[in-house]
Amino acid sequence: MPTLQDVAREAGVSKMTVSNVLNGRRDRVSPATIARVMEVVGRLGYVPNATARSLSARRSNIVALAFPGCDSGGVESLMNPHDSVFLGVVESHVTKAGLYLMAHSVTSVESTADSLRSWNVDGAIFLGTRADEVAALQAAYDAPMVFIDNHGTSPHISNVGIEDRLGGHLAGRRLIEAGHRRIGFVGPRFDEPGVVRERHAGFVQALAEAGLELRPEHVVRCNASFDAAVAVAQQVLAAPQRPTAVFATADIIAAGLLKGFARAGCPVPDEMSIIGFDDLEVARHVTPEITTLHQDIPGKARAAVEVLLAQLAQWPAVRSERRVLGVSLVERGSVGPPPASVR
Repeated sequence: MPTLQDVAREAGVSKMTVSNVLNGRRDRVSPATIARVMEVVGRLGYVPNATARSLSARRSNIVALAFPGCDSGGVESLMNPHDSVFLGVVESHVTKAGLYLMAHSVTSVESTADSLRSWNVDGAIFLGTRADEVAALQAAYDAPMVFIDNHGTSPHISNVGIEDRLGGHLAGRRLIEAGHRRIGFVGPRFDEPGVVRERHAGFVQALAEAGLELRPEHVVRCNASFDAAVAVAQQVLAAPQRPTAVFATADIIAAGLLKGFARAGCPVPDEMSIIGFDDLEVARHVTPEITTLHQDIPGKARAAVEVLLAQLAQWPAVRSERRVLGVSLVERGSVGPPPASVR
């Protein structure tokens, strides 16, 4: 476990300076030094002794961004283009507000609550939290919280999200309009409330409105990873009466499928059409460029900070707030008609 000395050595400052930063005595510490210390603290995963800090009642001026954890300490999530863009914008706007951001990898409700208490954070933004974790987090730590893309039904949470179901519907309708009748779905599991379930529901609705159904063999599970998508492309192609088009729930998946299909001799869009979701840079940096559903990730991050700052100003008399941002179809080059052999 990293120590105060480790943080000081890595940041190139004294232990006293680190202590001053962590305990709110920052009058004689430059903003650049504070930022450097906080960056090292987050990178090393240093957690101060809760007793030593005594959980001072005064504001710490620290807010947390909690993102999905994994065995590699959360690195996998931050390699996700959506999450990395979101983090960068949140950090920028938190800094402009005169606050400091602590990035925290969530592995369990208990460990997250312990970290928030140890750091005495003023509030937190939760990215990718499951609906069933919300109540437990609220009960475990009494502070302003804003959740991102949470599709739970509780009226007592503040959430910033997008029209995921509409996005799935637009994707399905676009592929149907192109003439496709056998259409696949590639994305993470959706057995719990969340963005993937909502996108799947909208997609299935579009198919049903056209008298079509999503066949079980045309549903392929794939994590939001380029390499994972390259690997599952063969599974899509091996399906009975293989689909002539697929809806990928993230652009990073769509890009991986594009490469996997090319390796298998199935060119896009001549023999397979693809629609992605997010409108990330990767969608414009592949050939053909990927038709996708645009969501305003920077706008979502800004809205999350705005809601959190409003709650910090009102605390503890806080009202829950929900913001839903729109989505739109971005036409590029990955959608065409089905091959002549199946028309």
